Order: sequence, then structure tokens, then C-alpha cells
Amino acid sequence: MDIMYLVDRLEALVNSSRRVPLSSRIMLEEEDVLAIVEQMRQTIPSEIKQARRVLQDREQILKQAQSEAEKIVTMARERAEYMINNEGILNMAKERGEQVLSDAQRDAQDTRSEIEQYAVEVLGTLEQQLQLQLHQVRNGLQELPGHSPQR
Repeated sequence: MDIMYLVDRLEALVNSSRRVPLSSRIMLEEEDVLAIVEQMRQTIPSEIKQARRVLQDREQILKQAQSEAEKIVTMARERAEYMINNEGILNMAKERGEQVLSDAQRDAQDTRSEIEQYAVEVLGTLEQQLQLQLHQVRNGLQELPGHSPQR
């Protein structure tokens, strides 16, 4: 279940509740509020699991990028050795190997930067959503008669 759906349900419950005469308070059915809060407790961990999966995916992609870079470096070195041993073109082999190594490192760094930026964006969005939802839940709880805020 989506956390935003639960927040919408809680808001609808608050909006549709009866007002206490001569006050700004409302009356809510305790069972309804507690049911939504319980569903939120069950939903938020799934949102956190999703964030963890994003981090794990990021780590996996970084490992793959590093592995690919190492393969390219190894191939470049092997190619350079082959050229040195079989063709005697030492300078050309070194230059080409260094170029391939530089390209691989640059590509790996670019990939790493893109992945980190993506993870920051996803986690930032998730953080904003969770903060908004927590704020809305706290506001809803403050509206409950006889409820003292807990932080």
C-alpha cells in the first residue's frame, strides 16, 4: 500500500469528522485513526526497503563499473605487452595502454558520479515524502482530543 494513499485517507478522515460545538476541535473514531496509523507502520518499512534496494543497486553498478574498468585495463596491458613482445613498438604500446586506462578510469568515474547523483535524488525524494507524511501524521494526532504531542 502506498504511504501517500494512507496520508490521503487520514486527511479525508480528519476532514469528514464532526466538529465539537463551540471549539475548533473535531471528533474522530479512534478505531479508524488507529487502523490508518497501523497501515502506515506497515507501509513505511517497505519504502525504506525500496531505498535500501536503490543503494544496493548503486553498489552493484559501481562494482560492475569497477570490474569493467579492470578488464579494460588488463586488456590494455596485455595488448601493450603483445605489441612490445611481438612487434617491438614499445612507445606506441605504452601510449595506447595509457589512453585505454585513462578512458576506462574516466568512464568508471562518470558512471560512478551518475549513479551517486541518481541515488541522492531518489533518497532525497523519499526523505521529503517521509518528512511530509510524518508532519501530516503529527498534525492529525495533535487534532485528537486529549492527545499530547510526542516527538
